[in-house]
Amino acid sequence: MAWACLLVGCAPEVYRVPTHFSPSTGERNAVFVIRQDIDVVPSSGYPRTLKAGSTWKYVGRVPQGSVFAIKDDVFMIEGRNRHEAQCVVSDDHKLVGFFLPGEQAFTSVEQQVQLPASRQ
Repeated sequence: MAWACLLVGCAPEVYRVPTHFSPSTGERNAVFVIRQDIDVVPSSGYPRTLKAGSTWKYVGRVPQGSVFAIKDDVFMIEGRNRHEAQCVVSDDHKLVGFFLPGEQAFTSVEQQVQLPASRQ
């Protein structure tokens, strides 16, 4: 009975799939700044906020889209564990998920979000 109570209190793991990351070779120096807070829900179900004013720099690609890492900070998502996460953005500027560099994996968001961002 005690083990059942422990299971109920466990946070869900971040669902992720292995992916192939191709790092930037400097061919594209794209940067964008988030204009307003954006609430997103990764696969774990725990909401996260991309903060207004945060700057994101292009660092490479995965099959799911372009990968942008937050500048001068670390962005984390969480489930059972915390994971460093980088935004994965589609060609039509929607946030489709996150690249987890520590795991070389991709996790999607529950609902894709159009990024209210300005390019620099």
